[in-house]
Amino acid sequence: MLGLYKPIILIGFMASGKTTIGRKLAEILNRKFIDTDELIEKREGMSISEIFERYGESYFRDVEEKAILEAVNENNTVIATGGGCVIRESTRRLLKEKGIVFWLKVDAETVLSRTNNDNTRPLLKEDKERKINTLLLQREPLYIETAHYTIDALESPEEIVSKILDIVSASSY
Repeated sequence: MLGLYKPIILIGFMASGKTTIGRKLAEILNRKFIDTDELIEKREGMSISEIFERYGESYFRDVEEKAILEAVNENNTVIATGGGCVIRESTRRLLKEKGIVFWLKVDAETVLSRTNNDNTRPLLKEDKERKINTLLLQREPLYIETAHYTIDALESPEEIVSKILDIVSASSY
């Protein structure tokens, strides 16, 4: 169908800029923006931190996978995912098959500085630096496996958006 495009999906570690970049892309491309974490919080009636505390990570990943399944089945969207959405193989496959996936790559130092005063991240409650390094090490191969394209997220949001737009306009998805 003419005019219906696969979702542009942003994956990456927490604080990599997925929501900021996603909103800008959606505005420029005149697409609907979906932040899966926001969708989950709205549906569950509580924050991601509260979901983790009350029900645990496994429950959260179940809810997250359902939200992603719904989001990727819409056309003309830009989707920002949660940082850990790549943990499950079924979710990785779903993302890669249904959209054009961009990994916004950041390093541990950048994540640490961007989350320094942020106490809302459930996986960073204690020993933030060690936890960031551990999670990045675990997730990097999963981001690589899932992404069609890798974008250095250390650049300005405008530069990142420009790079993604160049790739999207040159691709025939």
